Amino acid sequence: MLRRIDRIILSVPALPGAVKYYRDVLGMNLVHEDARSATLLMSDGQTRIVLRSDPDQPMEEIYYLVEDVRKLYLDRDRLRLKFVQPPREAETGFFAAVKDPFGNVLLLIDRIAAEDAYEDDAAPNMLFPGIEPDFAPKQQILIDLYQQVGRTADDLPYTPDFEQIYNAYSTEHAEPQPTRREVWRHLLNLRKGGKLPRLGEARSPSPQVSTDDEKNLRELLGDDIGKRDRLPYTQRFDEIVDHFNRRRPRPLSPHLVWRLVAKLAK
Repeated sequence: MLRRIDRIILSVPALPGAVKYYRDVLGMNLVHEDARSATLLMSDGQTRIVLRSDPDQPMEEIYYLVEDVRKLYLDRDRLRLKFVQPPREAETGFFAAVKDPFGNVLLLIDRIAAEDAYEDDAAPNMLFPGIEPDFAPKQQILIDLYQQVGRTADDLPYTPDFEQIYNAYSTEHAEPQPTRREVWRHLLNLRKGGKLPRLGEARSPSPQVSTDDEKNLRELLGDDIGKRDRLPYTQRFDEIVDHFNRRRPRPLSPHLVWRLVAKLAK
């Protein structure tokens, strides 16, 4: 059930000093940093330490990677799992908290994005029984917008054309509006259902990079290389782009890194 530790979240009083210690003293790779948090990768290229300078952050949180949080929830009685709350969507999948018989809280997380949460013939407004997505897709509007820009789905992430779709589509929803990740998810579901028109080949080819760059990107992707469609517009993808570009003399745009990911994942 528990595959490995996915991430450890630590509370720190001041971020710059903590980042310097974990990066320079403990030898971890810094992949993302903002005003209140920083994410570092351990040498296995998968386990993350997240440092947070937030007075409301608990001292420590450990997330365990599992195959499918929602399946565990549905099978909780047989497995004798006591869920503190139903699974909720995270950046790269779903997470939940469970209690063991001794009162310890275990934080579980998977890497199954919401676009894989229901089959094409399932009810379009349900992720699985009892849990609904944040926004029901407005299919025809999104299909029309997709056809107007005339760019294949594989070639859309991190382009002005996607922004055109996102801006027009999001205005069709009342506040709060869907995020870019949610719009991308709606597009993927339409494609899986065979509802998007065929637009031919991608406009932008995969960039030419060295064998070492390809190897580096494969290592950064890890288990996600077979789940590439879940990556766009997530913190995980931002971390991959940032870490990949740190080893290059000239950085690639997120769109070109995505095109390279799409090539490697085939």
